[in-house]
Amino acid sequence: MKYLNIQDTDTTLTALLDEVAATQTEVVVTRDGIPVARIVPWQAKRTSTDDYPLRGMPIVIAEDFDEPMPELWETLGE
Repeated sequence: MKYLNIQDTDTTLTALLDEVAATQTEVVVTRDGIPVARIVPWQAKRTSTDDYPLRGMPIVIAEDFDEPMPELWETLGE
């Protein structure tokens, strides 16, 4: 972790952000030696299809999906 005094950020902010992005390490910004902020690398949200294993798969509906089911009604006693 890198420490940086707040007076130094005005002139080196762009270079500092480039360093954080390249090295994926955080920087602590201090004022008079006391930490006041952290600059951390951005981590994009996962957009993997692992969360939704059926995403992208075709939906197949049987041709008789809306046909009556007499065995069901017999079992239910209706």
